[in-house]
Amino acid sequence: MSDILDDDLELRVGTLQLTSDNANADNRLDNASDAKSSNKNKNQLNANPSVLSGADSLSSSTSSFAGRDARAEGISNPEPRNASEPERTVYPRYDVPFNRENIKDFFTFRKGVVENAIQECITALLFPEDGEYLGSWLLTEITLWDNEKERIVLLTSRLVMTIKYDFIAMKQLDFKKTYLDDLDTIAIGELVYPPSSLVPRLNGIATGVTTVVKDCVIDRLCRRPTGNEEAKLFDPKYFEPRERNLRGVRLMWNKGEPLSLKTAWNPFSQDVPFLTFASHPIFWHKDGTLEERAMYDMETFAQKLQRAIESMPSSTCCIHHSPIVIQSYLGVTSLLHNKISLGFFKVRGKFSF
Repeated sequence: MSDILDDDLELRVGTLQLTSDNANADNRLDNASDAKSSNKNKNQLNANPSVLSGADSLSSSTSSFAGRDARAEGISNPEPRNASEPERTVYPRYDVPFNRENIKDFFTFRKGVVENAIQECITALLFPEDGEYLGSWLLTEITLWDNEKERIVLLTSRLVMTIKYDFIAMKQLDFKKTYLDDLDTIAIGELVYPPSSLVPRLNGIATGVTTVVKDCVIDRLCRRPTGNEEAKLFDPKYFEPRERNLRGVRLMWNKGEPLSLKTAWNPFSQDVPFLTFASHPIFWHKDGTLEERAMYDMETFAQKLQRAIESMPSSTCCIHHSPIVIQSYLGVTSLLHNKISLGFFKVRGKFSF
């Protein structure tokens, strides 16, 4: 009986020791996995620095479109909100330009206008030597001086054509061809200002003033707000600095060289070696699905442009998914230009221009 008890005790001790060894091994594997995951996350955070002129563009990004706009993701995968968390006030944002009523003043909002203009440009300006036609869009071009302008963009397997079009007289005014072979860098990401720029502060002040004047003067002429609404009218958050909160794509062919002073300080210069596009304001207000509004979507254009670049075996263009710096430091003229939409053809009271 004593031998049986001794054998049983040895078996249990051996089993306990084996279990402890397995647990220690599992812990070591988990720690190694956590270390690898931590290093991977650090590498991802350090990758893709901000691209301004292409000088720091050293390698191409992955072929996957990592910078896809979060508009669709936010709808399909909404973040759960704690029931006890108070609801936050939604303040004006620049990623939804204008409102439903103001957007109707755009000539391009009228049915068939954009489609007819694009078809006319394709027929008159594209030739067989320009390559295979890949798509057409109505986008917002953002100039070196941060001015927004309405442009038709045509993409082929060889070039990108930017067209200035008069949507009132329905005629072409000017166009520019940029060949894909000449591109050395493409940046896709958020539009941001330099840290020392005063533009976000001025945007916040202008937005706050217009919001308060509209709510205090115009709305009060129609109805008297309640006590809660009166508190919201003068909320100081309306005057906080406001970034663009907008994504864009920049096409560069300056070979990493900085802009010359003659080009950088000349608002009428035609030698700027890059193009910057964002989605047209109609994108956020047009009825229909995302596919039906793709004509006004910068993301769709960027995707097809990336595929066109990747399909060219001779191309050395680097594609980055990183912030796009707009070198605007004061921006008073561009603020006025963009606030009253001088770069778009629209009805302005008794006049149209």
